[in-house]
Amino acid sequence: MKYYFEKITDHVHGFLLWDESWNSYNNCYLVMGDNGYTLIDSGKEEHFDYLEASMKDINLNKEEIFAFIATHGHKDHIGGLSFLENIKSYIHSEDLSLVPEKLKTNLTGTLPDNGMVINGLECIILGHHTPGSVALFHQESGVLFCGDHLCFFGEPLPNEKVAGNGKEMKDKYVKFISEWAKNEEMRNKHHFELFMEGLNKLREIKPSILCTGHGVVIRDDVDSFLLDLIQGQFV
Repeated sequence: MKYYFEKITDHVHGFLLWDESWNSYNNCYLVMGDNGYTLIDSGKEEHFDYLEASMKDINLNKEEIFAFIATHGHKDHIGGLSFLENIKSYIHSEDLSLVPEKLKTNLTGTLPDNGMVINGLECIILGHHTPGSVALFHQESGVLFCGDHLCFFGEPLPNEKVAGNGKEMKDKYVKFISEWAKNEEMRNKHHFELFMEGLNKLREIKPSILCTGHGVVIRDDVDSFLLDLIQGQFV
């Protein structure tokens, strides 16, 4: 199984695992705060062992994780919750219906639409990918975790690095937005306006690093990328 565990900032580590059944990287993140580490997304249940092994690189056991937050309720983001007992665990209430019954007992709370959640992380409701999809912003490090609102599903990692410029993927995404904007049927079917509202929310935060749910972490020219996406609808 191919996976990477890398330090993104002094406060953030990224775990990216190549899911052979989906042909994509699935991402999880560990964020250090005043109370210890918060895990953002947990990957699929069958992949949690690889995340747990990677955490040893920072001398962290799963029992020492302070909190878990899911950006949304799909199995590649909450499956590992089955191994996280007796810690603070959160998801937005709009996505509770997506959570398997066996995992609901491990959840301890729900996320606000907007505002501070826990351990220095701020929640922003997006509601496009799923009704309860959220972004999380760690102001101290300038890192924005956007879940699958923006992601590079199925894309390789440039230079086999977790974080980078990702120019080729960014250009491809801008082209995708431009084509989506011109297709009235697809605009309506996939709620284009709601997606664009989310992009504007993300840009207002002014992050320096963008951590998505799948694929490379963008650490260069994040604002320019978000602006290009927003303007892509007019191209």
